[in-house]
Amino acid sequence: MLVDDHPVAREGLKAILAAAGVEVVGEAADGRAAFRLIREALPEVAVVDVALPGLSGIELCRRIRRRLPRVRVVLISMFDDGAWRAEAAAAGAAAYLLKGDPPERIVDAVARAARGEQLLSPEEGRQRLPLTPREREVVQLIAEGKKLSEIAQLLSRSPATVRAHKASAMRKLAVHSTAELVRAALDLGLVRVPEVPSG
Repeated sequence: MLVDDHPVAREGLKAILAAAGVEVVGEAADGRAAFRLIREALPEVAVVDVALPGLSGIELCRRIRRRLPRVRVVLISMFDDGAWRAEAAAAGAAAYLLKGDPPERIVDAVARAARGEQLLSPEEGRQRLPLTPREREVVQLIAEGKKLSEIAQLLSRSPATVRAHKASAMRKLAVHSTAELVRAALDLGLVRVPEVPSG
């Protein structure tokens, strides 16, 4: 299963895997849709972009490992950073790859994950990302233009809880407005704003 919000990236990954004899059973462009598809298709491996709109790749990985433990997750990212590797390891990812890695490395990681190998050690990387998964989810939805009341409904949480997560994120990132919060989270690669289709 391929999960990436860029169609070109998905096509590239599909071509790389198909050339190596790996069957792609489905594709998704966001984390929530991906979880539904993965639950239905139960692929051996899900190749998941770290920065997804709606539900981050890290949080998607965490949900898959918790609820569908037979599905292995290979995270793929633009961020070559110890903090992201630590988050990926903590979420239970089998591997953490970079989008610039050679095709053979991607194929090898998927094949090894399918065999049950763990390429990421739980101790890998000491530094953790500054926000909790729930805080990142709230900030991601704020970045997408959702109101706090909408976010509360989406996450099945009270508005007060959502406000508390937002306030905690602002405190951790040392910002004083919603705009500064979104900018800081974008700069750190913690959230991603979906691209607006041209035309």
